[in-house]
Amino acid sequence: MEIRGLRKSFGSQEVLHGIDLDIHRGETLVLLGGSGCGKSVLMKHMTGLLQPESGTVSLEGKLISGSSERELTWARRKIAMMFQSGALFDSLTAGENIAFPLREAGIKDEA
Repeated sequence: MEIRGLRKSFGSQEVLHGIDLDIHRGETLVLLGGSGCGKSVLMKHMTGLLQPESGTVSLEGKLISGSSERELTWARRKIAMMFQSGALFDSLTAGENIAFPLREAGIKDEA
């Protein structure tokens, strides 16, 4: 994964200040920091759940930032995240959040 010049603000609060980061295949990244320092915001950019104000996020040479939900499926299958407490995908409904891990595990929907 390659992140270049990533910036994100919420109102007047700049959360990400021009982040540059390279993560190579097989590496494990751990983000540690105090509450509100931008860890979750960075991870949401890495999975395409948030769009940057400026900068790019790419995986295997393909842009994640600006991609459609359908295009992001391949990237999300390559990235694993573990949160301190349960987390939901902002872009999904409650039912879709519940069904997501089941579908990823190949469990078919029951009519």
